[in-house]
Amino acid sequence: MTCSNPAQTVARSVDGQRAAELLQSVRDHDLPPCLRSLVAEYQTFEGARPLFIWQWVHRLAPKNAMPVVGDDHRETVATNKTILVLFVTILDDLVEKRQDYATFDAISRLVRLRADDADPMPTETFRSDVDGEYVAFARTVWTTLLDRLEDAPRYDRYASLFRFDVRQILTAIEYTTVVIDSPELATRADLDRYETHNMGMYSYLDIDLMYADGDHAGSLSLLRDAVDAGQRMARIGNWLSTWERELREGDVSSGIVVTALERGLVDPEELPDPDGSADVSVAADRLIDRIVEHDLESELLDEWNGEYRRLCTLSERSDAVDLEPFVEGTKDVLRYHLASRGFK
Repeated sequence: MTCSNPAQTVARSVDGQRAAELLQSVRDHDLPPCLRSLVAEYQTFEGARPLFIWQWVHRLAPKNAMPVVGDDHRETVATNKTILVLFVTILDDLVEKRQDYATFDAISRLVRLRADDADPMPTETFRSDVDGEYVAFARTVWTTLLDRLEDAPRYDRYASLFRFDVRQILTAIEYTTVVIDSPELATRADLDRYETHNMGMYSYLDIDLMYADGDHAGSLSLLRDAVDAGQRMARIGNWLSTWERELREGDVSSGIVVTALERGLVDPEELPDPDGSADVSVAADRLIDRIVEHDLESELLDEWNGEYRRLCTLSERSDAVDLEPFVEGTKDVLRYHLASRGFK
């Protein structure tokens, strides 16, 4: 396993032809029937993200898996992780696209309650400003996921940890609202501390462990350290592939934009307001040119390399679990992120 500085090598390898091949492999990827049905219903809602996203997530899910999952459970695990991302995206859409915090809070109650609590949301208790149809769909997605997870061999062992880790994703989304509403309050340290959990990889690990062939509780600390590095790497890849689109939409929560704000390269008053003038795209493009000129993307790739080296060190320390497939998978994930710039 080479533990030098692979990020720049990966970036150089994603030329036009290679990017096109990777994108086509995503478009050709078939979703299983359960997931296809949920995605079809999701896409009936205004502003839903395209099918490509769900093909991308499902195809890449095995790259983010720990090699503890039995071969007969790998497809189930990939589908469960994609359903989790769908649930998180439902919440993301409410905050980033619709600014519908009442419905966000209503759906969040599904996760925040204990597993043995009664149904938290009878229809008649919805406030008038809550989108009941959207809540009902979110509940379908969440309960579908839990019903599937309950069949996992080690569900009971990791269910409480899974719910805790999903709650960290809710906190990440809530932090995004702070950044969008008050960008002058954003810091990279807070992004790394809170918003990075939006990638959901701790919850991914919990799902892997539920379907593990053996009990790996003794390696849990090391595995969570490894996932921490992998999650930060995935966050960087996501920022690199989405920050320009998000800036044009008024979402300034990416690490690149927040770094530019912290360094004074961009003033908060310059940020485009999606509810303001018709010149949002022009204002965003002007800031994008300035940020690109200062090459902040290269700095993020250097950060990715630092996390990669940390992950390699953890892999060398791990005796009970072979982390090398997970380490190598992070390079594929970065490759697909860079290839999909502008498509997600």
